[in-house]
Amino acid sequence: MSFSLSATLVVALSAALAASLPAIAQPSAKYEPAPKLAGKDLAPEPLLTGPLHTVAEPIAIEGFMGRFEIDSKFGKFHVAGTDLLGVRVRELAAIEALDQVEKGVEFQQALARSAQVPVRFVGNAITDPGGTVENVAMGFGTVLGRVGRLAVTGAHAVGDTASDITSSGSRPEPPPAPADEPVPPSFTGDPFGFNRARREWAKRLGIDPYTTNPVLRVKLDSAARASFAGEFPVNVAIGIVAAPLQYAATFDNIVRDSIWNLPVGDLVARNEAKLRAMGISGRPVRDFFRNRWFTPTLQTALVAALEELPNVRGRDAVILAATAVSGEARARSFIGAVRMLAQYQHDVAPLAKIRMSGIVAVGSAAKGELVVATDLDYIGWNAEAAQFAARTDLAAKQRTLLVSGAVSPRATGELASAHWAVRSGLRPQSAH
Repeated sequence: MSFSLSATLVVALSAALAASLPAIAQPSAKYEPAPKLAGKDLAPEPLLTGPLHTVAEPIAIEGFMGRFEIDSKFGKFHVAGTDLLGVRVRELAAIEALDQVEKGVEFQQALARSAQVPVRFVGNAITDPGGTVENVAMGFGTVLGRVGRLAVTGAHAVGDTASDITSSGSRPEPPPAPADEPVPPSFTGDPFGFNRARREWAKRLGIDPYTTNPVLRVKLDSAARASFAGEFPVNVAIGIVAAPLQYAATFDNIVRDSIWNLPVGDLVARNEAKLRAMGISGRPVRDFFRNRWFTPTLQTALVAALEELPNVRGRDAVILAATAVSGEARARSFIGAVRMLAQYQHDVAPLAKIRMSGIVAVGSAAKGELVVATDLDYIGWNAEAAQFAARTDLAAKQRTLLVSGAVSPRATGELASAHWAVRSGLRPQSAH
């Protein structure tokens, strides 16, 4: 993914940073150039080098995020942000394990048997289970609940589209995709068991079943097909694939167990029910679930993060803002910022309200303190940071900027001069 300064600005500090406020004119100092940092300044050592990979150094900072190039035996991966770096590195062991499985005679035989199943049937079961149900639903009484939900979801989509045309004269455009990041596939249901096999393989390998990794996704689909249509056992002996570190900030126990054990339809229904219990429902929720950048895993992670902010007003604004997020790194940064506010509430002080400035999470503490959370790798003092420091819509007697990564000494001092207390090195923690 390639982030321009203006695009990343939306991720980092919100579109408003460059929209209306001029940079502060300070003739006594120039801005810091975009740095290139040592990997150890951004990520733990196991993510930078291992038996299956190395990360090229130094690391360029583009729009407050590290731009990592992972050189592995399976090819090169380019990712933005340390969270996605961790995901990709930990997926390498799973790719290697599936490589070994694929070489086995039994697997090849199962794959050959799966090829006898009509391609159109299996393909539809993977990418368009709703359409498959419509064609061959007779006799599948055990999944009527999920089939019915798919029908309701489809009816809402038609109704929402009609409403959009009536109100604006055209259908709304989906969030634009970053230039080099493909939009994730749609996982809308699991009527026949293919996605169940995929989830079982993911659980066996300790990975996200809805990964966007272009290499792993193909191998995972192949393994699921061999098991679903070729009767290949998922419990086949494989090597140890678990990484020594936590999988990712958004992949904690709550999220992991949910995405491994629940069909997509059930997972969405549960997330929807949790949002409804928070007082969040209607069109924003439906648009949130339609945003493919929020895979079932990231949907569940965001809902779990909001649950960590009980009795905090304004959580509906978070879901509304999420409908406009594009790109996996951006979605993960968005979730990370919400989790940081939850961690602040747990460790420091209760929050009364949360609001969104663009897609930046802003919390208001009970005593009037303003808390802005940014899940970023590195903040240096540049025009965007100067504009952020000067924003009048974030004025408060006491205001704190939370940063998951590092802040340069220069930026720390300049922000302090603008009456911002900076707390850095706050990688989002697992849910409590």
